[in-house]
Amino acid sequence: MGSKRSDLPMRIEKLAREDVVTASQATTVRELAETMFDRSVGSVVIVESDEPVGIVTDRDLTVKLLAGEGDVNLFETERDLTEITAADVMTADPLVVNADDELPRVLHHMDQAHARRIPVVDDGALVGILALDDVVIHLAGESAHVSAQLDNVASVIRSESPEQ
Repeated sequence: MGSKRSDLPMRIEKLAREDVVTASQATTVRELAETMFDRSVGSVVIVESDEPVGIVTDRDLTVKLLAGEGDVNLFETERDLTEITAADVMTADPLVVNADDELPRVLHHMDQAHARRIPVVDDGALVGILALDDVVIHLAGESAHVSAQLDNVASVIRSESPEQ
């Protein structure tokens, strides 16, 4: 059994999605919401010169527009909804990880930052996005693989064991 464990080291570039939905800080919240709906994503990375400067999640839109404090709360503001932009609701300077970072370290940082989605960069440029959901799916697949291997080992042990 000389095979290596596939989870150590698991580099983020193997798990990150490359099809990142992006927008500028000037994009309206309506456009952000429509994009999230149309593309079936939970976040939009806000970029300037291919570098992430913010992230807007579906939760950001809901909480900041409906329950937040300040002039973006739709129940408290006189502002027209068409004037509220990504810059108003985004998480600025989001946690980012490097494509060559390893999974355990990234999961630790995600936990500390309470982040479910994080941009992945290479030399500062956006190259992907890592969602906690994708990590869970990957780990579930790994668990199924390990379980199947253990079943095979158990079968060999049973077949070579003396009957009682």
